[in-house]
Amino acid sequence: MKRTLSIFTLILSLGYSATIYSQQTVDAAAIDNHLTSIYKKFKDNKHDYGGTYGEARDSILIRFQNTLAETLKNESLINVKYDSLSKFVRIISSEDDKLRIFSWNEFSGGTWHIYNSMYQYKINNELAVGFLTTTENHNIIDNTEVYHYQIHRIDNDKYLVKGYGTHGSGKEFYVFRLLSFSDGVLKDCNGCFHGDDKFMYEITRGHDELIPQYNPETKEISYHGLVETYIDGDLDSPSGFMKSTGKILKLTYENGAFIPMED
Repeated sequence: MKRTLSIFTLILSLGYSATIYSQQTVDAAAIDNHLTSIYKKFKDNKHDYGGTYGEARDSILIRFQNTLAETLKNESLINVKYDSLSKFVRIISSEDDKLRIFSWNEFSGGTWHIYNSMYQYKINNELAVGFLTTTENHNIIDNTEVYHYQIHRIDNDKYLVKGYGTHGSGKEFYVFRLLSFSDGVLKDCNGCFHGDDKFMYEITRGHDELIPQYNPETKEISYHGLVETYIDGDLDSPSGFMKSTGKILKLTYENGAFIPMED
């Protein structure tokens, strides 16, 4: 059952008076520590799917998400630094300080990792908050189950973000997304990556030399051309893993889209 924990209740639960909001400063450390305690409790109970009502993993996770969302929506809490929470949740900010993204592991089990993300965006003296994941039947889909770890303001309030994910089986993938605020939400571009809404690139885990890179000076995404490998060289036995062809390919940003560079 989803339950939204209000900021007022949050403060009272920490033993603080509601009059804290009438003061010029808010006890940011208390709020940071409270969010951290909820997420740590979720992590400690990540295998408990049928525990006491309200204390099973999914109930705690919903509590964390609701509390984080309400905290991010509260303008009086805009300067909370999240020093404690950042030890467990990946937090990145844009260079213009308008966009923050919070990404966390939902510990789905096994080698297929599910990450969720929430953004806070400053627009017209207001705060917009929402998820950066796409869901279907309560499942995160469309390669949005990643943690975002790089953000670049690229053009007229457009942001290029880079995320990491893995579906197991010895592989990992990287996703580039071009985000902008429209119709009240932060959303992906429409076909700006050579016809796709995102640029997704999967490699064999542990081959860091194959991780795609973005150059903010030239506004180029560079990545290795890949080719299938085969077990013992047998062309009838593909390994399911790729290796570099030795050729570097590039997407360059022009007129609001990333297009392939000519050789």
